[in-house]
Amino acid sequence: MSRDRIVRLRRQMHACRLDAVLISKAENIRYLSGFTAGNDAVLLISDEDQFLFTDSRYTQQVQRESPGWELKLEKPPLRRELFNVSQRYAYIGFESQVMSYNDYSQLSHKLSARLIPLPGLVENLRLTKEEEELERLRQAAHTGDLVFDKICGLIQPGISERHIANQIGYCLREYGCDKESFDTISVSGPNAALPHGQPGGRLLQPGDMLTMDYGGFYQGYASDMTRTIAVARAEPLFRDRYEAVLEAQMAGVSMVQAGVSCRAVDQAVRACLSRHGLEEFFIHGTGHGLGLEIHEPPRVSSQSSEILKENMVITIEPGIYISGWGGIRIEDTVIVKQGGCEIITHSDKNLLIIDGGIK
Repeated sequence: MSRDRIVRLRRQMHACRLDAVLISKAENIRYLSGFTAGNDAVLLISDEDQFLFTDSRYTQQVQRESPGWELKLEKPPLRRELFNVSQRYAYIGFESQVMSYNDYSQLSHKLSARLIPLPGLVENLRLTKEEEELERLRQAAHTGDLVFDKICGLIQPGISERHIANQIGYCLREYGCDKESFDTISVSGPNAALPHGQPGGRLLQPGDMLTMDYGGFYQGYASDMTRTIAVARAEPLFRDRYEAVLEAQMAGVSMVQAGVSCRAVDQAVRACLSRHGLEEFFIHGTGHGLGLEIHEPPRVSSQSSEILKENMVITIEPGIYISGWGGIRIEDTVIVKQGGCEIITHSDKNLLIIDGGIK
C-alpha cells in the first residue's frame, strides 16, 4: 500500500487544522490501509499514529494486509478503545457522508474533541489512480471482455433475460472477479427502455435488442461495460438508432483528455444525439468515475463542474430509452491521458446480430 496516500492525507489534515481523522468508509479504509474487511473496522490517523480498530476475527488478516498499522482490538459496536485513544486530540475530522447519526451522537457525547465534518476527504485523494490501480482496472475490464465473448456464444431466441444475467455473474467469477460490481442488467425488446431494468423471465425473440450492462470487482477494483446487440435480425429503425448512439458515444470518447471539463464531454454527446433527433430520449448523465466503487467522482454530466485530470478513470455511456419500443446503450471505461484517453474495454461496439451464437 502506497505510503504516499497517508502523506497526502496528512497534508489535508494540516490544511484543515486537524489533529486526527477518523475513517469509517470501507473503500477508504482499504485505500489507506490495505485492510479488505473495512465494514468491520475504523481507522484513526494523526501526525504520529495510525490505528486500525477491529475485532479478533481479523487479527491475522490485519497482520497480513496492513503492516505498519497499530491494531486495536475492539468488537463493533463497542468503541471503548476508540474513545480512549481519541482523548489525546482536540480536533478530529470524520466522514460525515458515511457516519450514522447514532455513531455521531455517541462520539460527540463521549469525546472531548470537536468533530469536524469532512465529506469526500479520501475520495478526493482517490480521484487520480496510481499505476497499480490502473493495472487492476485494466484487468477488471479485460475480464468483462472475456465474459462478453462467452455470453455472445450463448445468446439465441428462446432464452430468458434472467438466464443471461445469471451466466454473466457466473462467468465474471470464473474469469477471476471476486463478485459483481452491481446487479447485472440484461433487458430485451421493450424492456430495454428501462435504463436500470431488472432481468426477468422474458424470452428473447428474433428482432429484439438486448442490452447487457455488467461488471465485476477484480482485487477490489470495479469494471463497467454496456453493449447492446440484436437477436437474429435488426430492423432498419434499430440499425439507424444504434448508429446514432454509437456516433454519440465515440464523440464523447474523443473529447476525453486531461484539462477538458466533464460538462464539455456530456455536451458533445448530447449535441450528436440532437442532430439525430434523439436527445430527448437520453435521460441520464454521460458517465461517472470508477475505482474501488462502481460509482465515484467525477460525474460526467451537464451539471458537473469538474475538470478531467490525467489518470482519472471514467465511463462514457450514452443511451436512448423509448417507451414501447426499447433502448440502446453503449458504454466504455477509459483512462484519462494527456491529449486523449486509453479505452480499456475492448469488446466490439459495432452492431452485432447474434443468432444461436453466430455473429
